[in-house]
Amino acid sequence: MPKKTSILFDAYHLYHLPQFDPVIDLLAQDNRFELFLSTSNNIDEEERALSLSILDKRPGTVIKAETEQARSGMIRELAPDVFICGWSRYELERFIPGSTLVGMIYHGIGVKPSYWRDNHKRLDVRFVEGEYRIQQLRDQGIETDLALTGFTKLDPLFHDNEEQEKKLTRMLDLDPGKKTILFAPTFYPSSLEKFGMHLGELTKDYNVILKLHMWVHFMDRFGDINLGPQRRLANKLMEKYDHIKLVGPEIYNIVHLYKLADVLLTDASSTIYEIIALEKPVIVNRFLKLKFIHRLFRSRLYRNRLDDEMDRDISNFCFELKQPTDLPSIVETAFNKNDQRLDVVRRYQKKMLFKLDGQASVRVRDYILDKFN
Repeated sequence: MPKKTSILFDAYHLYHLPQFDPVIDLLAQDNRFELFLSTSNNIDEEERALSLSILDKRPGTVIKAETEQARSGMIRELAPDVFICGWSRYELERFIPGSTLVGMIYHGIGVKPSYWRDNHKRLDVRFVEGEYRIQQLRDQGIETDLALTGFTKLDPLFHDNEEQEKKLTRMLDLDPGKKTILFAPTFYPSSLEKFGMHLGELTKDYNVILKLHMWVHFMDRFGDINLGPQRRLANKLMEKYDHIKLVGPEIYNIVHLYKLADVLLTDASSTIYEIIALEKPVIVNRFLKLKFIHRLFRSRLYRNRLDDEMDRDISNFCFELKQPTDLPSIVETAFNKNDQRLDVVRRYQKKMLFKLDGQASVRVRDYILDKFN
């Protein structure tokens, strides 16, 4: 019997796991592979505990240790044939020998320049979601091998998950007589605090699924950004308004919420490019809570946090909300006029997302098999 190809998925943060899940599920059914899973010790203790509890239920062997040094040593001793990461902002060379193929399935496809700045020299291949991103990475000087696969995270959208959708609907207690807004603000720059408690009255005619960035659940601060007010506000909204459903970190994969939603409400988030796979309307909030330096020098925001060109592009296929009080009218506009924008949406689908067929994970698998054959 031929030797199995050993592959370790390192979900450094919990929010790196959604793009791994479809690949893990595929390879778990393939006896040519031996699966290993791990998560970092250098993250919030509560996040790590939740990550490990989820990984323990997934197919494969979980690699865990008391310290990050011990964890990296265990993985290096294992010497997997393939090491898959969700970002490369850590010392990858400590985890694997030179013989290991290192691949990255990046955790977001949005408007932030970190997409191409995240480029560790130890990476061998990036699995890329679209042709535009291939060109963008090359234009930014990325020399790593780029495999055009599509975004694995979106594969479940193209498979029958009716039972899971029903389970989530019951869990969230969504009113079947109301349409559903999925509100997915990012951690910074965020629009949530600009809504404040008024979000409850502005959305009273809808279900609202509020999905915070994972860091808001687990971190009080990110650098000099205070995340506590967002978390406290979200909890107050959930407690006061029955129609607002705050999703906890245990529902770590937002893809499963896309099918429940009738419209996405967001700000500077990769969710914009994910939900257009379903051709559902997207509302982008153009009011953001900014640090003083970004209020004073807006250009620094785009240089450090956002890609200016892509931020302008979303105006072509999204509905823009200029002030919170206009939300009810913009939601209705989005429902009534989304069909008029579908031609533009489909152009951006083709630009950003390669082959929306639910087979991105298959293409990742085939790339790996080709390398080892």
